[in-house]
Amino acid sequence: MTARRYHPWTRSGIAGAISTVDPLTGPVPARATLTVTTAVNGGRDTGVPVRLYGPGDVLGFDARQVLRREPGPDTPDAEPNYFTLVEFTRPDLPWLFTPAAPNADRLRPWIVLVVVRRDRVTLDAAAGSLPVLRVADATRDLPDLTESWAWAHTQTGTGELSRLTCPRMLEAGTRYLAAVVPAFELGRRAGLGMPVDEAATTSDPAWTATTGAIDLPAYLWWEFVTGAEGDFQALASRLTRSGATAPAGRPFTVEDLPGGLPDLEGWQLPGALGALSDPSPPSDFGTAMAALLDAPGDPLPPPSYGHRHIARRPSDPAAPAWLRRLNLDPRYRAAAALGANLVRDHQEDLMAAAWRQAGEIEAANRLLRLAQLARGAGGRVHDRLALLPAEQLLLVTAALHTRVLTGGVTVASVVAASRVPAAMTGGAYRRVLRPRGPLARRTGQTAAGLLTQVNDDLISVRRPPARPTGTVTPDDVNGKERTRLCEITDKRLAEVARTPRGHASPAQWKAFVTAAAAHQRDMPGCQPVAPPARPALDLPKLRADVLAAADPDVTVTQRLHARLTLPPRPAGDPLEPVWAAPRFDTPLARDLIALSPDHLLPGIAGLPPNSVTALPTNPRFVEALMTGANHEMNAELLWRGFPTDQRGTPFRRFWDRSGSVTGPADDIPAIDGWTGDLGDHLTGGEQVCLVIRGEVLHRYPRTVVYAARARWQDGRRVPVIPDPAADPAAPGYPEVYPVFSGSIPPDVTFLGFALDPDVARGDPDPAAGDPGWFFVLQQPPAEPRLGLDATSPDAATSLSWDTVARTASDHVNLAGGLTGVTVPGWGVQTTSAVLARLTEQLPFRICIHASDLFPTDNS
Repeated sequence: MTARRYHPWTRSGIAGAISTVDPLTGPVPARATLTVTTAVNGGRDTGVPVRLYGPGDVLGFDARQVLRREPGPDTPDAEPNYFTLVEFTRPDLPWLFTPAAPNADRLRPWIVLVVVRRDRVTLDAAAGSLPVLRVADATRDLPDLTESWAWAHTQTGTGELSRLTCPRMLEAGTRYLAAVVPAFELGRRAGLGMPVDEAATTSDPAWTATTGAIDLPAYLWWEFVTGAEGDFQALASRLTRSGATAPAGRPFTVEDLPGGLPDLEGWQLPGALGALSDPSPPSDFGTAMAALLDAPGDPLPPPSYGHRHIARRPSDPAAPAWLRRLNLDPRYRAAAALGANLVRDHQEDLMAAAWRQAGEIEAANRLLRLAQLARGAGGRVHDRLALLPAEQLLLVTAALHTRVLTGGVTVASVVAASRVPAAMTGGAYRRVLRPRGPLARRTGQTAAGLLTQVNDDLISVRRPPARPTGTVTPDDVNGKERTRLCEITDKRLAEVARTPRGHASPAQWKAFVTAAAAHQRDMPGCQPVAPPARPALDLPKLRADVLAAADPDVTVTQRLHARLTLPPRPAGDPLEPVWAAPRFDTPLARDLIALSPDHLLPGIAGLPPNSVTALPTNPRFVEALMTGANHEMNAELLWRGFPTDQRGTPFRRFWDRSGSVTGPADDIPAIDGWTGDLGDHLTGGEQVCLVIRGEVLHRYPRTVVYAARARWQDGRRVPVIPDPAADPAAPGYPEVYPVFSGSIPPDVTFLGFALDPDVARGDPDPAAGDPGWFFVLQQPPAEPRLGLDATSPDAATSLSWDTVARTASDHVNLAGGLTGVTVPGWGVQTTSAVLARLTEQLPFRICIHASDLFPTDNS
């Protein structure tokens, strides 16, 4: 990338010949005067005076010259510590009408940018003239024009442009008006429509330190509002880098429950975030709960969450561990009940969405039911066909022969190659020899009996005789054989043969016929051809193959599955109607936060302001809540008549992954496939969640947050800088981006990373070779901004508003020097290019190692 370069001024064209040096204070010439030497008609050189336009000749500039304004018009939360600026596409625009030459690379511009409080000025925008900015006290609101040269510069390297800045310290939460106004008196008078003395030789600055009220024409103006104090660097630096002090669970007590359940005291209800010691409840509680869940005759038994998904009860010794822990541990039963409550709170909206998805399911089930009817009716026909003899079955099913395979070929091909003519299986043959037809009554022969006799070679069927070898027919002579006959004649006959018949003379055709006759005489005599022997049909095998292929259990199922794509289903009737569940992709974490943020992170109110912490996710809590939500949704679907077998998993997303470009789309797989313990089935497993409470992400929502691999350097851990040519999707890439995120009003943001907590912490011993990971908050990239740090810097060479001198109007005062720091290049002897480099606000990044963020005590 090309580096930006700053220049204190830019001139082009004849303006480069101006020789009068800018005194930097006081008046400048009204117009620049140059002497141009020329020769007329070959005579001697003559000097001609030329006057260039000055500030008093300008009434404005084209708005298309404006490239960028910061803060932009109507910005609601501009950073108070940044300079206001405006950029122009023409790199020499600020000095275009300055009638003076640079003084030691310092040159006052003919226009300046002023920023004033909106409540202390008025703006009159009369039609046909420039808006008039009326300032009550120039000393209180306007910058010192003796330092105007310091706040205009040109930028090159990434495109040429010019820039005006206003080095005023702004107040937080205040509306301001920014305007580009003339810097010299003649320009001010011209812009206001006042008389301009054409004979004037100098022009004073538009205002001085003693000016009171003043009217200024505004070539360009806009308004904005500043936000709270502090820029990204200040807000990010305020974050407290320590583990959370909030507990990882909410205290709860179990008492006075029915069914002989024992009381439990001193327990904690976990949340979706935060590690929590997980001892098992007393065995007597689990035993009593299992008995209560299986109590016979109880009209309102407690819900047995998840048991319909796997068709087992928690008391079943073969039940998986997750089902027993979920239903027999009061903490996770409570989490499942939370999930069920989330469904009950939104059941009407959820059912409306489910029925919208049921349209395709109902259409598929209609086809499946029709297929069952077709299979049943076809089965009755098939049973009757199975009673027919083989030869009669072959006649009845003749229409299927081209689509039924036997021995790798169709039945029709086998019949065509046999001694039974294909016509004997056709419809005309069956009609002629129908059992009660006249021919059958006179001859006593039936179609099936005659076919059997032919197949057994008791009756021979006369077939068309074969053509003897060597026979030449007229068609052959007029076609393919014609070319071969021409080859044995002389050239003349060959030419005659290629001549169209309609154009040949009688003599030519006579010669051709003579040649053909001679060829016929020379041919050998025809030999009789015996017809080839044809095999008999294997009627039993054909009967078996035709019956198998015509079985409606096969044909109807294949036909239907060619039209429908059905979800995986347990073994059974392939035409059973679909018992499918709808799919809801809304993450349940949103509803859980709306119910109570404490369910996501217990004790979240205890997080201190401007703090950042890292917490592991709680897979067991998430799985328990998701199971409860799916259990309740399936029960509601059944109650509302939705086609479901209560084994579906309508909810598969807990975390909000809408802003993620990596990681799985779902948090849990289908519940009916779970086999391990509770917490073993999340697609991401246990992950790390970064929790930030403060204004930084609220003020800067485009902040880039990621995890960076650490490395050891001189005994301390530093982030790994990725190779620009490396593929971010490749394994081992040193940066990891969030896989889920969310927010809790008013100021808490959490972001999840696919990192194991122990891996993120690393090992503090360099010899272990496990430096862990950093969490990084990086200021969003933007166009160049200028300004000063909001607070006192840590380093003795950094600039902040606390260290610079300011005028009565809160503008930077270069002549006043610095307090407490030493910055080479700062002061009235410098150039605007140096000041631009010193005040450029580079993107800020803060890196915090994970080991500094995890809580040390979760009790």
